[in-house]
Amino acid sequence: MKLKRLVLTIFLGVSFLFGKGQIGAKRSFSFLEIPNHAQVAGVGTANVSIVDSTGNMVWQNPAILQPGYDGRLGLTVSPYLAGILNSQLSYAHTFEKAGTFGAGLQYLNYGDFSGYDNTGNATSDFTAQDWVVRVSHSRTQGVFRYGASIKWAVSQIEAASQSALLVDMGVLFTHPEQALTAGLVIKNIGFYTQQTVGEERSLPFDVQLGGTFKPEFMPFRFSLTASRLYQFDLSYFEPVEEEDNGSFFDAADEEPGFFEKAFQHITVGTELLIGTNLRLMAGYNHLLRQSLRAEQVAGASGFTFGVKFQTRRFDIAYSRATYHIGGAGNFITTSIDLKSL
Repeated sequence: MKLKRLVLTIFLGVSFLFGKGQIGAKRSFSFLEIPNHAQVAGVGTANVSIVDSTGNMVWQNPAILQPGYDGRLGLTVSPYLAGILNSQLSYAHTFEKAGTFGAGLQYLNYGDFSGYDNTGNATSDFTAQDWVVRVSHSRTQGVFRYGASIKWAVSQIEAASQSALLVDMGVLFTHPEQALTAGLVIKNIGFYTQQTVGEERSLPFDVQLGGTFKPEFMPFRFSLTASRLYQFDLSYFEPVEEEDNGSFFDAADEEPGFFEKAFQHITVGTELLIGTNLRLMAGYNHLLRQSLRAEQVAGASGFTFGVKFQTRRFDIAYSRATYHIGGAGNFITTSIDLKSL
């Protein structure tokens, strides 16, 4: 009990200290907040409590890492928005004395850009990319599993680059009798190791809490995840005054109410389990919908869909996350048990 209280105290204290100073701040390394495999993309782009068969969910919660992932290799290729290529590689290995460790690499390539000077004359072309490497470890104590990930994130554009050393800390509760899991994660605690001159953006700190439950006699598994728990108001609202016949009036919509602000923290996801090998996934992220919807129409913004086929040795999944009416992210993830070969 003392260990549980200590972990809870650390979670609450860190979330207060690091979160308080970041309310309303612009964030760097924002690529760390986008999904990097089909499982999480298919259930709404945010989840910290699903224990999948591939080990890719360790990116969302390091406490999900377990000995069952030993020898599991995962690969994701994601044709993302605007021609961006988002890819991810993960692997887990169990050592006899040290326990289970996981490693991962996420890489985003933004393509080639044409360079121009301040007078409009063409200069040399350049590229831009982001990447992060991760090492994770976890331990079990009763119905709880604790984990941590150390990450080194780098952003590069032309000759400019910046990097940061980050830590994720997570805990996962598994009910001993029911198909119920709950996760709590503090993400991206750290500091810059190299920073661009004049850069004033904060790191993409986050506190996420969620649960996943499968009713005993239903072929569904439901998930509910709350993000950005350190900051209640995530909405952007700024009244705009326009001139009308010499007078001014407020042209903006009404400020979001309490329930609207609360729901912007919530992501819901569900999985339809068809036998032991096939599952369909769907999710909804309200903040994603409200942030990227068009002024007059939202379309399918914020909704995600996916399908996954799995066997003991191999599985493959595809998901599509709709960000706005003009584009969506596609995610193809495959995983293989190398030890079974």
